[in-house]
Amino acid sequence: MARHHQPYKANEKADLGQLAMTFRGTREPAERKAIAVEYAKVLKKLIRNRSWSEMPGPEDQLPDEYMPEEFFQSWLRHPGNS
Repeated sequence: MARHHQPYKANEKADLGQLAMTFRGTREPAERKAIAVEYAKVLKKLIRNRSWSEMPGPEDQLPDEYMPEEFFQSWLRHPGNS
């Protein structure tokens, strides 16, 4: 069964930045977890659609322990990266 990929939306990359900023602005663990879940959905969609080829900047990332595994697979574990 073929997958239908939704087109890339320019605002999705901005959504990562907004989610990261909101995450940094809260200390409530439940809120942080909910933000991290939403962040993962957006990041996975961008990677899956292959319409986004840049790693998010540090200001658009969550702390490592909240980043989805797909982030590390896509951006940090390419052959040749150390």
